[in-house]
This record gives sequence, structure tokens and C-alpha cells, in this order.
Amino acid sequence: MGGKDLNLWWVDVSEKKQVKVDHAEYGEITNYAWSPDSKWLAYDKNDENNYSVVYLYSVSDRKASAITSSMTNSFAAQFDPEGKYLYYLSDRDFNEVLGNVDFEFANPKTTRVYVVTLSKDEPSPFKAQSDETEIKKAEPGKMGAEENAAAEAKPKSGAKKKEEDKSAADQDKDKEKKEKEKPVEVKVDLEGIQDRAVALPTDPAVIRAFAAAKGFVYYSTAPIQGLAGPIPGEYSAVHAFDLKERKEKTVIGDVQRFALSFDGSKLLYESEGAGRGGAVHTYGIIDAKPTGEPKKVGDGALSLNGMRAEIDPPQEWKNVFNEVWRQERDYFYEASMNGVDWEKLRDKYAQLLPYVSDRYSLTYVLGELIGELSNSHTYVGGGDYPDLHPVNVGLLGVDYELDAASGMYRIKKIYSGENWNPELRSPLTEPGINVKEGDYLLAVNGRTLRGPQNPHELFVNTANETVTLTVNSKAAEDGSRTVQVKPINDEFSLRELNMIMTNRKKVDAASGGKVGYIYLPDMGAPGLNEFVKQYFPQIRKQGLIIDVRYNGGGFVDELIFERLRRILAGMDSARNWQSATVPPNVFNGSMVCITNHYAASDGDLFSYAFKYYKLGPLIGERTWGGVRGIRGNFPLLDGGYITRPEFSRYDLNRKWIIENHGVQPDIVVENRPEQVVSGKDPQLDRAVQEVLKMMQENPKKLAPRPPDLPPYPSGPG
Repeated sequence: MGGKDLNLWWVDVSEKKQVKVDHAEYGEITNYAWSPDSKWLAYDKNDENNYSVVYLYSVSDRKASAITSSMTNSFAAQFDPEGKYLYYLSDRDFNEVLGNVDFEFANPKTTRVYVVTLSKDEPSPFKAQSDETEIKKAEPGKMGAEENAAAEAKPKSGAKKKEEDKSAADQDKDKEKKEKEKPVEVKVDLEGIQDRAVALPTDPAVIRAFAAAKGFVYYSTAPIQGLAGPIPGEYSAVHAFDLKERKEKTVIGDVQRFALSFDGSKLLYESEGAGRGGAVHTYGIIDAKPTGEPKKVGDGALSLNGMRAEIDPPQEWKNVFNEVWRQERDYFYEASMNGVDWEKLRDKYAQLLPYVSDRYSLTYVLGELIGELSNSHTYVGGGDYPDLHPVNVGLLGVDYELDAASGMYRIKKIYSGENWNPELRSPLTEPGINVKEGDYLLAVNGRTLRGPQNPHELFVNTANETVTLTVNSKAAEDGSRTVQVKPINDEFSLRELNMIMTNRKKVDAASGGKVGYIYLPDMGAPGLNEFVKQYFPQIRKQGLIIDVRYNGGGFVDELIFERLRRILAGMDSARNWQSATVPPNVFNGSMVCITNHYAASDGDLFSYAFKYYKLGPLIGERTWGGVRGIRGNFPLLDGGYITRPEFSRYDLNRKWIIENHGVQPDIVVENRPEQVVSGKDPQLDRAVQEVLKMMQENPKKLAPRPPDLPPYPSGPG
């Protein structure tokens, strides 16, 4: 068993004591497996280069030996039930994919299953096979074909044949029974074991799960996963590799998670699909051995509808409370718990448990407890709440205003979108709709709209459904027309896009088109996508303003800085082309960054690094100040979750940075509420001013092509 102290232990039942197997330095040891005879333990741990190495531990010698090199990333070892082989996953297949937008590479499919013969005398499961066919020797005086024909023509009595078949079947059963009764003895020759590894003859893939059975290796493959979701056109599946036939066979499609029964005969699968209230999980049990066509989700399905559990809520809440306290105690980034008496705080807040009457109250108590750590990224949520049945409200991506004289609603503003992108669809700007700002919305699906009624009342449960709008260019029924549209369920992205476009136009006008503007909403998938969409089209501007105000954080700042920190090294020239930069996508100009008190987490770190790398001045307000790192959510008994701040950042002078203070800008500029309400943006104005000043003081021009070379000398010298 592995633990938070990064140790791996096994329990000697006979001596009733724990035995330490190994200690890791770079993460817990979570993958381990016993050999069939329980004399060997296979596991993997991370090396200092962050590659995982597979080890074999001898119980008798109490010694671990590396069986893979840190030059490859290898993990998830499994023993063959017959004790002949050890299987593991390893990333050794490289076929770099180059980006379409930037000159970059990725390695999306690198993993295959590898098999190692544990004994040096055991032949490889993929040893060369002869393609020759054995020919039975003919009796003297007979040709082979004649002998075979005679044998086939010789009749057998039905009783004799039946008796022979039964005898053969009994012999097979006896042999199988003896094999089962005979204990497996695993022989391991460590010398040369790394060289005895061979890959299964399958394509490299994204492998999610992996298990071994007698004669088969099972693994699930998944589509390449982008930050915003899986790449279209690929599907997940569970495969079985038949070692005897040396073939890969698909067991079941659309499944990533599975488990084998102890004897390897059955396979439990889980498939996740979209449902009305979120993810819908289907579980089923099927035969593990592939036969014919692959199984489908739903085959062997388990009906879980009748499952009921008796729960004592106060006891469950007590368990959740204690688990939260223990998790923070064991995984908080420093054992001193930021100087608080953690046991005393447990006792203090435990006094409130008798008064907790629902999950809302429990969440409040848990939040107050972990809030005592005065630390960022201490979140609590979820849990067993009463079922809610929210309704959706369709939205048109507009601002309404009431015409007091007529009592009708006028469309004050239509937010433009990118109608080729489903996430940025603006219903009233789609082809053929022809609704303009200033038009009146008179009715929705035949229901008249008049003030003081809220327009959104008529759009309940219409998101992504076709609705009929009655519109007119004047406040009257006369001359009105109808159009059919599909409202959206969220306008946030449209309004954010409007802010970006408004700021870009403002910067463009103030700089005469010389300065670009980039807005990064976060440091996750949306933020990285926005960087790609906005940075490369503006890369030949003389100046750039990067805006990370209200940045929600994430983890991709390093990827962005790899682009921003590129240095112009030269120029490429061709006879009829304009000269190009080396490297191709390098920005050669002046940069500034705007930040504020809502730039959080990786938004903090981006602001810090922009200053640290001296890319330009940081303008605005001090950032949020929360950079403790987490590994996602920790699940609780009732379906809730907490986070455990496990990681903290310090600088090269051994000083903790940013947390509970934030990043101080080089130039402090506040956006006061009344300025924002009136449409002013002093921070953006100052950014334009500063970048223009930098461009004037230190103009950066691309070097023009030099004169043509003179003729080369005609002779030596």
C-alpha cells in the first residue's frame, strides 16, 4: 500500500508487521501488483526527470531492482497469471505532430503494452514461427495422398468415436485441473531483463486502463484529448490481445474504464454518456474473452435503479467533517499548517455538528474550518442536496429597452458573435433573420410582449428550441413580420467578445493601427484558445497590450510565455517574397500587460512572470494573491468535495511569493466604479500611452534584405 508520505509498504501477515518496500521523492506510489506466488512485487515511481521507472521487489531478499530505464516513461506493471511474463505500459513511440498555426509539436499517441519474459529461459511470446507445414510420413508402398485418403475412408463405429471423444475431453479436463491445482512459481532473472522487453504488435495509442489474464492482455484506448474535449472522429474501446493468435480484438466499444474478475473470465465496464441532469453512467458485466463482433454498451447491463442505501445523515456529516480535517492535515503544503493549531480548530468546529441539519449547513461549517488556514484554493462544495429542477431561459444576445410611450420593447443592442462557432452563436445575426438594432420585439411564439412584463418570461424553456418572434421597425402591429430563431442558453461569451472587440477598436484607433490587443479570460482551455486566436493574427503589430484583468486562473501560462519570450534571431529571404522572421512566429515589438485585483491563481503567476521576464511594464492594480496549487477535487462520502492546497511557489532567493499579497504592478492605475459605469477605462488608456511611448523611444524594425552578393572569385583564393 502506498501513502501520502510517499512510502510503499507491504504487510507481513505471519509476523504481523509492516515492511517498507521503497520511498519515492516525486509523488505517491500508486501502481503496484503482486506476482501469482506473492514472492515479487512490481511497482513504479517517478524519477527526478519526471519519467516513471518500473521496479521488481523481492520479498525474500527485501530488495528492489529497476527493470526499466529512466530514459523511457514506463508504468502500471501487471504480472501474467501464469508467472511467465510481466506487462507494463511505456511511452516509446514518437511521431511528432506539427501545429497548423504555430511551429510546435505534440506527441499524442506514445503508449503501447510491453511484455518482459521474467526468466531468461522463457521464449518470447512473439518468437519467430516457421511457416512450414508438417507432412506425415507415408507407409511403405503408399503415397502420402493415398494414405490420407485411406485413413479418411476407414470407417469408425459411432460408439468407438464417441468413446474416443469423451476420453480426449476428460484428458483435457484432467490436464486443466492439474494445472489449476499446481501452484505457480515465478522465476525471475534480473540480469538482462531490460533487454527482454518487447512491445505488443499493436498501434501506439492513448491507453486509459490495463489488465492481464491468462493468454490475454486487456487495455482500453481513448480519443486524443484536447483541452476543450476529445478530438472528433475517434472512439474509445476495450481491446484484448490474444497472445496465442497474436491478434488484437475489440471486446466492447465506447468504454474506457473496466475491471477483470479474479479468474479473468468476466469484464465489468463503465460507460459515461450525456444525460439531462449531467453524466449518465452505464455499468455491465460481459464475457472477457472476445468472440465475434464486439459487444455494445448495454450488453450485460446492471440495473441499479433498485439500489437503496440507508443513511444516517448526522453520522455521515460527522464522517465528512473528520475526513476533511484529516485530508488537510495530511496533504496541506506544509506540516505546520500555516501556524494554526489544527487539532484545536477541529475540536472548535466539531461543536457545531449537532446543529447541522442539512448539507448547506455542513458546507458552511467545512468552509469556516478550512478557511482558518488563511490560504487560497481551499474550496468546498457539492454533496447530497435536495433535487432541484431548474428551467432554462432562452436568450437572444441583446439588450432591451422599454419604449415608455408605446409600452413595447426595443432592441437596444445586438451582440455580434462568430456564427461559425456554436459557442459564440448570435441568434439575431444569423443569415436571413435581418433584425436590426432599434427594431421592436412585439411577441414571442404568438404571446404579446408589453411592459412592465420582463421579456425573459416569454423565453422560459426555449434555449436551443425554435421560437417565432414578431418584430417590427416601428412600435406598431401594422407592418410587423415573423422570424424563426433558436435562442441560446448563455450570453456571457457574446458579451465578453463584445468587450474584446470594443477594446481592440479603441486601441486600434488610438495607435493608428500599430498596436494590437489581446484579452485572456483565464489560463485554461478558453484562455489558451483566445491566445491562439488573437496573438498570431496580430504578431506583426509594433506594439501589443495583453489584458489579464479578471483572469480566472488555470495552468497554461508557461505555454503562452514560450511564445511571448521568443527572440528575433535573423531574417529569411527569397527572390520574390517579402523577408520573414527567424523564428517564423516571433513578435518584434513593445509589450505591456494590464492586470487587476481579480487576476487570480495562474492570473497572478502570469502577472508575476511578465514582470520577472522583463517583457514590459505591468499596469493596473495589485492581483488577487492566491497561488497555492491543488490536484483537482477530493471526493467525499456524500458526493461533495474539497480541495487540498498541496503546492506552493517560492523564488530563487528562497522566499515565498504572491500568496496573500498579490503582484504589485509597475504602474498603479485604478478603474473607479463611476468611470467603468460611464464607459471609461483608465487602465487601458494608460496601457496605450505606455506602449506608444516605448515604441517611440525604442523602435523595433525588421531588417531589410541586404544588397545582392557580388560575383564569387573565378579561381582559388
